[in-house]
Amino acid sequence: MMKPQRAFLRLFTSVVRLRKSHQIQIKSLEDLAKLESLEDVDPELVKRLINERTNELNIQNELQMLKNLQSQEKQHQDVSLRKFVRPAWMFLLMSSLVYLSGHYLWCRLEHDEREEDLKRQVKAMENELFSLIEEKRKDSEIDTEDRNASTRSWYKRWFW
Repeated sequence: MMKPQRAFLRLFTSVVRLRKSHQIQIKSLEDLAKLESLEDVDPELVKRLINERTNELNIQNELQMLKNLQSQEKQHQDVSLRKFVRPAWMFLLMSSLVYLSGHYLWCRLEHDEREEDLKRQVKAMENELFSLIEEKRKDSEIDTEDRNASTRSWYKRWFW
């Protein structure tokens, strides 16, 4: 058990502390920092002031963290749009390559087909030309035979 003198001393010192703390009007931790010693300050007051300041700092930190999260989310949205730019260019380039390759093959096949048609036409015309030449040669042989056979003079053949 405690001696009555000690209990009285404790009670007296706490009353003195309360009286001094009310006289000084400690409202913040800055006011505590201005004091020369913390012996006369009530520990509950110090605890309350520390808790208040801690709560203020926690709120500020949470607000700062929310601002950071919002800015990161905005950056993430911007980055997500950038992620589609390169694949879009790759798609356009690849589709252009496929289109140009197909167009080249199509033109090449049309050219080959046209070339075959023209070769057939040339062959047909050559055959027709050779047949006409052969026919002309036969006609000229017949004409030469007719000339030799006819005894009429040339001017009679022309006018009659």
